[in-house]
Amino acid sequence: MNPTLEEVYSLVLTQWPLVAGAYALLWAGMVVYVGMALKRLGALSRQLEVLEAAVARRSGNE
Repeated sequence: MNPTLEEVYSLVLTQWPLVAGAYALLWAGMVVYVGMALKRLGALSRQLEVLEAAVARRSGNE
């Protein structure tokens, strides 16, 4: 095998825990982000329902 490839493979094989850790942090961050977005979406949905009810009450009084 080419000595350059041997050196590259030896570096890659010794550093795989760091790469795996980086991917784990990336996925954890994405899960947290999506969870926060879904929570905010639920809150906005509830606010929209309250607003629609208020508009319906106001339209019914006129």
